[in-house]
Amino acid sequence: MNGVFQFVLRHGYAMLFGALFAHQIGMPIPGPLLLLSAGALAAAGKMSALAVLGITVIACVSADWIWYEAGRRRGDKVLHFLHRLTSDPDFHDRRAKRVFARYGLQLLLVAKFIPGLDAVAPPLAGTSLTSRVRFLGFDSAGAGLYALVYGGLGYAFSHDLNRVAMYMARAGRLFLFLALAGVSLYLAYNVHRRARCLRNSPLHIVPTIEPADDMPCGMLGGPQNGD
Repeated sequence: MNGVFQFVLRHGYAMLFGALFAHQIGMPIPGPLLLLSAGALAAAGKMSALAVLGITVIACVSADWIWYEAGRRRGDKVLHFLHRLTSDPDFHDRRAKRVFARYGLQLLLVAKFIPGLDAVAPPLAGTSLTSRVRFLGFDSAGAGLYALVYGGLGYAFSHDLNRVAMYMARAGRLFLFLALAGVSLYLAYNVHRRARCLRNSPLHIVPTIEPADDMPCGMLGGPQNGD
């Protein structure tokens, strides 16, 4: 942690921007630790809190914009590229699409706190042909929240950054576990609901499309009264 602190202190705003941009584009750079250090430096009067906030938002949104445009132009190929090192890229592609279809652009507000989701949320917004204005609005809000949380922790606990970093790592693992558990429960509920609807369908005809959340089971297939 001290090394990250000295890095930010020595190189200032320009390197903070570059490091945060590289982190958001996908390089293994500890973005949250950079913000903790920047917040502590702001508390010591070595940096401006408003400048740190602005730099974080611009750096993150600039990197996310590249992934958004890639998703908009290249479609599913970008998503598959991001999941290429997983054991089952197609499964992860489908799961990411289902999660985005469920929650939409609101995911951008919390994506930067969840490892993995921050990488796929911008290209998913692009593949869904979300308008650029809406994407920039939600992504900027998410980046601002990201800066306020981590930078604020560094500002408030500048006297003991190592302990904050340790607690933050534990909280990040817990948050990731809860997020994955929530996604798993949602997918299990959808499977159960679809199976129940099929059992109640008169002719047990398998539908060619997935049922919408508000679609009655009777609309999945089979003759209706009066047909």
